[in-house]
Amino acid sequence: MSSQASGRTYVNTFLALLVLTVVTVGLSLVHMGRAGNIGVGLLVAIVKATAVVLFFMHLKHEPRWWLWMVLFPAVLVMIIIFSNFADTAYGDFTHKALIDNHAGGAGKAAGH
Repeated sequence: MSSQASGRTYVNTFLALLVLTVVTVGLSLVHMGRAGNIGVGLLVAIVKATAVVLFFMHLKHEPRWWLWMVLFPAVLVMIIIFSNFADTAYGDFTHKALIDNHAGGAGKAAGH
């Protein structure tokens, strides 16, 4: 009986991952701004990764000590990702300003 339940769990998780993949593709066609699309895409990816970790890697029924080993690096990665959102959203402007400042404004004088 437990093998049928685990088989059912695998099938349900697989179907959920398929649905979330379709949702990801559908949301990529909706324009929510660059930062909005990235944020929603990351949210769906986190949900999918959580399903894989809990069910395919069998960590749902493991002791909770591993939780901090997973959460701590995940939080650090999220801090790095979210701290770069400003540069992702305004990267063209900051990059051009850095080039102009580095060249001493020569880019504007040369017609760039």
